[in-house]
Amino acid sequence: MRLAQSTIAYDLRMNSNSEKEGQCILCGGSMRRIGADFTGRQIYKCAACEYVTTPISAMADTVALYDDPEYFDGWGINLEFDYDRFEPSVHRQVEDYLRFIDTHTRGRSLLDIGTGHGLLPHMAHARGYEVEGTDLSRHVTDNVPAKAGFPIHHGAIEEIQFARKYDIITMLHVLEHTNNPVSTLSRSKELLSRDGYLVVVVPNYQSLDTRIKDVLSRLKLKSRAYKHLALGHHNWVFSIKSLEILGQKCGLQVVHRQTAQPAWRASTWHRFLERHQLATWCWVVYQNKSG
Repeated sequence: MRLAQSTIAYDLRMNSNSEKEGQCILCGGSMRRIGADFTGRQIYKCAACEYVTTPISAMADTVALYDDPEYFDGWGINLEFDYDRFEPSVHRQVEDYLRFIDTHTRGRSLLDIGTGHGLLPHMAHARGYEVEGTDLSRHVTDNVPAKAGFPIHHGAIEEIQFARKYDIITMLHVLEHTNNPVSTLSRSKELLSRDGYLVVVVPNYQSLDTRIKDVLSRLKLKSRAYKHLALGHHNWVFSIKSLEILGQKCGLQVVHRQTAQPAWRASTWHRFLERHQLATWCWVVYQNKSG
């Protein structure tokens, strides 16, 4: 996972019962407290930009989480990064990502931010892409390159000195973990070649599932309120609208947007959700038009 090691996006200077807390990092408007999750973590929302956020954990705690090898022992993968033993659903999802990249981008050099287990750049390399990765986890940077066959830079992208620019940057389920998404996207733009592409996939705050669970949480009908937002693990929950505003703020043009279900969920109902931007994940492609 990749987290920008920068200042917290807004100051939480009022008490937890205040209706307003700090400024929106996208539009400058007021963030409004909408409640707390089942652990007591406060939740703030910008109505104009359609995203929510929470007070961000200390950087040291975040690094410790991702440095722990046990973090990677789950979700269909394993801490040895043995790709042959990954669950079939993981391989299906990566194939889905690669089809999306092939369809909506052009170029051969690819930087994967928040590489994690490294299956995506590993499979991209086999398809002829020139690949590199980044990750905060020492467990990843010490072990994955030898297994996957590509270099991985350790640290936050704001801190890494790269030797080149890239045609494609991928940020798949990473942006929601960052301390400051504006900083992360701005640095990504600097690393893109002219007309290069940034592919972002994040949970969709406007999905039907999230909308229903938000209502149940507000009405105190959910036993673990707002657990679906995974706050603490996720610092931000975006929508297509907030991702469009974020790209504009960072000088990137949105050239494709959609919502989609994970690859292992495919049905007529799920396709209906995708058509109406109510599916589980936001998929956005930005392009660097300014060079």
